[in-house]
Amino acid sequence: MEIVGLGTLILVGLIGLALAGLRIINQQSAAVVETFGKYSRTLTPGLNWIIPVVQQIVAKVDLRLQELRSEVEVKSIDNVFVKLPVTLMVQAMPDRASQAHYRLVNPREQITTWALNVLRATTAGLKLSDLFEDRETLAAEVRNSLEARMKEYGYEIISVLVDQPSVSEEVQLSFNRVVASKREREAAEQEAAAKKIRILAEAEAEAESQILRARGIAEARGILAKSLASAVSEAKQQGISENDIMHLLLETNRLDTIKYAAEHGKLVVMDVRDGGRGMTPTVQI
Repeated sequence: MEIVGLGTLILVGLIGLALAGLRIINQQSAAVVETFGKYSRTLTPGLNWIIPVVQQIVAKVDLRLQELRSEVEVKSIDNVFVKLPVTLMVQAMPDRASQAHYRLVNPREQITTWALNVLRATTAGLKLSDLFEDRETLAAEVRNSLEARMKEYGYEIISVLVDQPSVSEEVQLSFNRVVASKREREAAEQEAAAKKIRILAEAEAEAESQILRARGIAEARGILAKSLASAVSEAKQQGISENDIMHLLLETNRLDTIKYAAEHGKLVVMDVRDGGRGMTPTVQI
């Protein structure tokens, strides 16, 4: 009876020991286990067992995505103080949960401090306009600078968001004036370029027109010269003297000139006949 009772006690003790060592770890969590004060292993979600008294869970690491919000005041290269809101999305790595527990005392504050320091260094050489336009570049720079370091501490940088910069109302108005002036200058340059193109096109068209006009006049004079030569030759064959032929040509030219002046107006015609020995008064039409 004593042996049976002792066996029962031992069995009950073993069952109690087994039950005492059971640990349930929730989803998206990890538990850090120490054996006699030294890191032993990391428990994953589900049912786990540790050796009672010998081992104990010293910390539980949250593996869910964490949002760290902060704001940093930076000075641009054009001496403007700007407040940049920054949001970090970080997550403890399941396979490095022990580093996340042991290496950082206050992960949220330390990660945020590193991010803000990187942001200050990155924005030191930027203008105010760059802070508004290149926020994605700033976020990428912060992530690239922290990614390798954070993995050493058991954390992963999922994303970095640099929000709209915040400046005083006076600086904002000044900035808007600068942007508006820049846009007006660009518009003026484009308008001037378009005007230059139009002027060049008109000049080229005018030059082409002058060339065609001169070519037409030259061809017309050639045709006229051939016609006059033919007419003079035929008149000589008919027995008309050269003086009469010349007089006829001059008279025809005079009448054509008067006709052209009458049609267009605002012309002064000086009719000179008989080689300048006889002159009619000047007529303004």
